[in-house]
Amino acid sequence: MKLKLASIATLSLVTCAAAAQSSVTIYGMADSGILSISNNSNPALGYLPNASNGGAITGVKDGGMGLSFWGIRGSEDIGSGIKANFNLRGNFSTQTGAGGGPNSSGGTSLFNQEANVGLSGDFGSIKAGRVIAPVFYAFAATDVRGGAYFGSSLTGLIGMNSATGAFAGSNSNAPIATIYNDNAIVYVSPKISGITASFEYAFGEVAGNAAAGRQIVGTLAYDDPHLKLDAIYYSGNDNGIVASLNPQGHTTNRLMQIGALYTFESLSLSVGYWKAENPTFPGAGVNPAKFGGAATTGRLTMMNYGVGYRISPQLNLTSGVYSIKDGNNAANKSVMYVVGTDYALSKSTKLYLEAADVNNRGSNMNQSPVYAQPVTAGVSTHAWMAGINHRF
Repeated sequence: MKLKLASIATLSLVTCAAAAQSSVTIYGMADSGILSISNNSNPALGYLPNASNGGAITGVKDGGMGLSFWGIRGSEDIGSGIKANFNLRGNFSTQTGAGGGPNSSGGTSLFNQEANVGLSGDFGSIKAGRVIAPVFYAFAATDVRGGAYFGSSLTGLIGMNSATGAFAGSNSNAPIATIYNDNAIVYVSPKISGITASFEYAFGEVAGNAAAGRQIVGTLAYDDPHLKLDAIYYSGNDNGIVASLNPQGHTTNRLMQIGALYTFESLSLSVGYWKAENPTFPGAGVNPAKFGGAATTGRLTMMNYGVGYRISPQLNLTSGVYSIKDGNNAANKSVMYVVGTDYALSKSTKLYLEAADVNNRGSNMNQSPVYAQPVTAGVSTHAWMAGINHRF
């Protein structure tokens, strides 16, 4: 009997120890508000506004700071300082309750943002599957507006993508420097003297041509209490609407970016420089009719500037300017001005109010102040949004 009880006790201790070494967490964010925007357009109609109201629309919108999402992530200590990790994450709509979001094939997936598994330890971390690309984390860290879905470096990047004609404006899976990548392996180094490096290789998986559909990313980031720096190199093959239909291994998208953010007490200043090009097809072309037949370009630059000021621990002000220029046609340019404020009700909940003005000039310039909310090319757009953001 004593032996039996001892065995049961030992088994219980082992089971408890194993359970203590593993963890699974449900996490996410719900973000909803009222959006008012002029010159809203439908990409299926060639970025043409509604004739009756010029494309103006006011209504409930999911995602001012970011699109709502939920996820499941877990970690297991497998010994020797190494952990096994997984992450499943996808969007949902606070407008309709629908789950899932756009994937790389143009459809929808339940876990459209992340679905990966990997290892981490003193060597850094490595994961494989569908990932949020290191590109996003790098540039979001050096912009006072971060990677917000209303007026930030993210929406500026989408504006550059739209100008190439490779991108519909409502799906960030096929532009220059894609945000979400399939079939990827990502390595992130440990932080050494404030510096972290990351490398991503996304397999194109086209039979007989290893270069077709391939994506390569490298980033460097420096982080201390006052200064953040980042540098990005991205090379993508056969990205975009046309090239992806018949991938040949052509380098169609190349992006280089450097950014800096400096914080002194309550004041933050940021600056970034972006250069994007289509090395294989550098000349101007024409969008498919689906996108209005607008002229496209193979060379673009963007400058972004930001100022932020924290009035109190709860109240924060941010502003930014995002200026895009067409290297093949100086008449094509776009400038977005953004201001915003957020107030923390708690560690998890914020109220926000933000406004933007975008001056688009040229048939291929349709920078939008709101992610996944395409606007008409070549005309000015104004928008404001007020909402609530809750993380769990």
